[in-house]
Amino acid sequence: MRALAINSSDHIFAGTWSSGVFRSTDNGDSWTAVNNGLEFPGIIALAINSSGDIFAGTPGGGVYRSTDNGENWILVNNGLTGFYVPALAINASGHIFAATWGTKFCTGVFRSTDNGDSWIEINNGLTNPCILSFAINENGDIFAGADYPGDVFRSTDEGNSWTTVNNGKNTSNGINALLATSGGAIFAGSYGDGVFRSTDNGDNWTQVNNGLTATRILSFTINQNGDIFAGTYLGGGIFRSSDNGDLWIEKNNGLIATDVRAIAIKSDNTIFAGTYGIGMFRSSDSGQNWEQINGGLSAHFMRSLAVAPNGYIFAGADFVDGAGGVFRSTDNGQSWAGVSEGVITADVRALAINASGHIFAGTYAGGIAGGVWRSTDNGESWTAVNNGQNCGLIWSLAINSQDHIFAGTAGCGDGVYRSTDNGDSWELANNGLTSTDVAGLGINGNNGHIFAATYSFMGKGGGLFRSTDNGDSWTEQDNGITATDVNKVAINSLGHVFAGAVGGAFRSINEGNSWTDVSSGLIAAGANVWALAIDSGGNAFAGTAGGGVFRSEQPTVRPSPTPRPRPTPRSRPTPP
Repeated sequence: MRALAINSSDHIFAGTWSSGVFRSTDNGDSWTAVNNGLEFPGIIALAINSSGDIFAGTPGGGVYRSTDNGENWILVNNGLTGFYVPALAINASGHIFAATWGTKFCTGVFRSTDNGDSWIEINNGLTNPCILSFAINENGDIFAGADYPGDVFRSTDEGNSWTTVNNGKNTSNGINALLATSGGAIFAGSYGDGVFRSTDNGDNWTQVNNGLTATRILSFTINQNGDIFAGTYLGGGIFRSSDNGDLWIEKNNGLIATDVRAIAIKSDNTIFAGTYGIGMFRSSDSGQNWEQINGGLSAHFMRSLAVAPNGYIFAGADFVDGAGGVFRSTDNGQSWAGVSEGVITADVRALAINASGHIFAGTYAGGIAGGVWRSTDNGESWTAVNNGQNCGLIWSLAINSQDHIFAGTAGCGDGVYRSTDNGDSWELANNGLTSTDVAGLGINGNNGHIFAATYSFMGKGGGLFRSTDNGDSWTEQDNGITATDVNKVAINSLGHVFAGAVGGAFRSINEGNSWTDVSSGLIAAGANVWALAIDSGGNAFAGTAGGGVFRSEQPTVRPSPTPRPRPTPRSRPTPP
């Protein structure tokens, strides 16, 4: 979910990244997609005016409006010059404010005084046009929070002019959230430095992080009692303050808020889950119970996992707060050691291990830090193996039964590279691959067919592709996949393909020719499935954004029935 709004009838509207808008009229017990006329599937901002008209901001398609409770939508972009709209706000006069970004430059704030029919740019004094958030106080003053270097702006004349109000707000991180209380306080949530408060209409700010153990703030809300709630990222969950921000108390009882980016399963069905923010977890009972296993692990923003033939576990991490790279456990996850210090200096987005135990790490960076690295000695040493590659932004890796290696890239337009000599040289293998940001690769062990999970660009393209000729050519195979951004692929022993996407999980039993949505039971519609894995019993596991790990209710492979013993024929007496 990227946005929520509630109208005066208590109907709830949820904006998703790739599945449009959902509406609930029964307090969230059930949801219905309401996307008629909504040609852009991503929704990242929602606002509702006093007449009940709904406005939706998209990541590339501009602004849509519904005047009939979401039943129908029309595009209302007249005058806008940027169409990535991360924030919307409506004041007491019904004037609408939109934060806009273009494809190359931020385009600042636009205002509509005619219910979205037309927009005008209002950037006078806005020295940082990369706006992420809005808040409007009871006096009608508008506050706008910006991306790096984390400015806050104030307008006291409906956006005609803006003033920077940063005194005391010592952060260069983006201001993802703003809140204006009825008592006159303004709260600014930064992405890394926690919460700042102003009690003089933004003239001065004080950091108020007492009790706040997670400092990447994503959202604020306030209840009728004046309790303030802060939503945080990377496993932090929700914090509440009942004293105007002086003290924050974690309020996560019963809240599953784990961002699981990678799952690996050993031959004995021990499951390992890598989270983005709180490290590694292990389950030895098919996911019923989990224990945190971070001994020796200096990085906690995990991206990739792989199990070697000798049982060693390798984990790849992003470089956040100075730690990252490749980590190894030789004792089933009880302890970890970094095995790439000083060599691999970029985020490790992918790991793959061949039958000989050679480890390949895909890093995501420009220059010499990016590309594929190989270790032939259990991670003790690493060598860059990028001959023939022109893109160091590696997002995925897979190895087939012939030890051919496939590397999926993102952001370069190259798609997939292939190596048939253990990584010594690479060649492009992207013929027919019309979407070239490849987040996941999977290989059907029964026939060697390769599946590529791809991302869209500005809401266009994406989906899933298949190659039946070792990567020489690709065809799009996503009929029935309603999501455009596909993260991962997993294939069971029958060759059934599972796709995890920004929008749920999908299954194909015919090699991708058609797909069925199998998201029932996952977190609410629009769930982001980061990771997929299938154990030896055919049970599927899905790692989600904010929802932890889910297990399929039934195995994806039906066990063969046990033959029933035939009764031994009873001898008949010989007739006299």
